Amino acid sequence: MMNILKESNTKKIDKKWRIGEFLSQLKGEEDEHEEFIDEVSAIRQATRESIQSQHE
Repeated sequence: MMNILKESNTKKIDKKWRIGEFLSQLKGEEDEHEEFIDEVSAIRQATRESIQSQHE
């Protein structure tokens, strides 16, 4: 009986760890996407400014 309880407890801990790991990976991917979007926005802004300065 004790072994069953220990296994159940171990499975719960493992499941919580896997869920936490999965969520942290998702969060990391979101951060990478935000950085990429920021870079693209900066490039677009620089392009707009360059075009505007050429027209002046």
